[in-house]
Amino acid sequence: MVNYGIVKNPLSVIAIFAGVAEISGSGVLPFISPENQHLYIWFLMSFPFVLILLFFATLNWNHKALYAPSDYKSDESFLESLSRSNSRRTEIASMEKIIESKVEEGLSSAEGVQDLTGKSAIAKRITASIKNSAFLTIDASPLTGNKKSVFDLPYVAFASLGQLTNEIYFLIEDYVNPFEYGHSWVLRRSNNSEVIKNARMITGAKIGTSCPDNRSLKEVGIMPGMTIQITRP
Repeated sequence: MVNYGIVKNPLSVIAIFAGVAEISGSGVLPFISPENQHLYIWFLMSFPFVLILLFFATLNWNHKALYAPSDYKSDESFLESLSRSNSRRTEIASMEKIIESKVEEGLSSAEGVQDLTGKSAIAKRITASIKNSAFLTIDASPLTGNKKSVFDLPYVAFASLGQLTNEIYFLIEDYVNPFEYGHSWVLRRSNNSEVIKNARMITGAKIGTSCPDNRSLKEVGIMPGMTIQITRP
């Protein structure tokens, strides 16, 4: 028989801490002077509420902090999660440096330019340079029929092809059903119309079920500055 400890992850620590705090707080209440008991009772009532708010804030913005290494299926999954978080922070920092350098290049070339038309042209050059260095252009108009269905997504925001297709799905969910990439819609490189195959297409997995694809965008040939079209297969 396998024995499991009570404290397995941060969620257990939070639960134990909240329970001990409430029990001990109620236990010392009779020993507090009557003039301070009113304030102390309010503290005991508000403490769980504040704790719940902080818990859901953590769950929303940093849910990985609530899991212990033992909650992952394998050591490789845990290490992969850590490496993705660290690499994404590095990539975001490098993206900021790229943007700063491109803006400085554009401003340095603007010396002596006084008219608004010239400054507007410089601003467009800076924008185009940044987009080519750090963004993907997703053109969904072939699928939606709407010429305005063109989206610019930051390249470093997606550690894998699966994350990119998930984000794109939420942009076009009015036109396709979930987990149908490769059947009801596909991504194509605009320069050669080649279909970008995901894990579902490669393995032949059924539609309507999740099929994670953890390959990086670079592995599947998607690079910053590219225009990707969304079409029917």
